[in-house]
This record gives sequence, C-alpha cells and structure tokens, in this order.
Amino acid sequence: MVVPTWIRPVGDGTVELRAGREPGEPTYIVELFLCPDYTENPTDTAAPWFLALLTSKDRGYHTLVEEVHHLNNPAATAEVYRYRTLEEQRNGLTSELNRISDALTSVRDKLNACWHRMEGGQLPILMCHLEDCNSFAPRITQLGRRRRNTARIRTVDDGASP
Repeated sequence: MVVPTWIRPVGDGTVELRAGREPGEPTYIVELFLCPDYTENPTDTAAPWFLALLTSKDRGYHTLVEEVHHLNNPAATAEVYRYRTLEEQRNGLTSELNRISDALTSVRDKLNACWHRMEGGQLPILMCHLEDCNSFAPRITQLGRRRRNTARIRTVDDGASP
C-alpha cells in the first residue's frame, strides 16, 4: 500500500499522488469519484435547474464550476467535469449517428425510387427469360487440367552478338 505524501488536483477529474518528495519517486494518477450519500430516505433526484446548469453553453456552467470549487471537494469538482465531458461526447456521437441515419434514409429512398422505375419500365417482364438463371455460381475449374509452365522464358538469337 502506498501512502501519498502529497496530492495535487490535475483539474480533469484526476489527482496526482506522489509517494515521496524525492525526484525519483513514482507518481500515480488516480480518478476521483464522488461518494453517494444515501443517509436521507428517500434520495431526491437532481433538480432540473441543476441539470440546466450542467448542460448550459453559457455562463451558467462556469458559475456552477466556480461554486463547486468553493466546496473544497475535489471529487465533486471531478464529477462536474466528468459529466460535462461525457455529455459533450454523447452529443457528438448523437450528431454522427443522426448524420449516418440521414444518409441511410437517403440511400434507401433512392434505392426504392430506382426499383419503382424499373418496375414501371416493365424491366422484370422484359427480362422474364432470365427467371431460371438466378443461381450465378462461379465456374469451378476441373482438377488436373491446368496447363503447366505457361510462362517460359525464351531467348532469341538475333545474330548481333560477336
């Protein structure tokens, strides 16, 4: 067990711990998590105004961070930063998922339109003679019938050498 001699908050939800004050001592980076307090029964859910401050894009979030810093609880500060980082990550992934979903819908619509045009142009009826040709398996070459030494090197004597 390592007993740290000093602890320094990094500011991104982690703290730096050092086992001694000498230059060669190992440094440990540890994530902080806020311990839940379930002494009150029942536990209240977070107020909507608090969630609005956590997710705001203006001064509200920075005011919340400043006030949480005044609590002098690095774990609470770490949780606020962690929530904000995860919220931004979720928003980015949701945007990407929506973009991919929109692209998929567009391609699906184009595919359906193409199919309807082929049906409207009577293409399946015009190609009805291919109805029994629906298994297009690749040709299997016969074993033992392969030509050998097809890439031989041939020398040509053009009579130019002495």
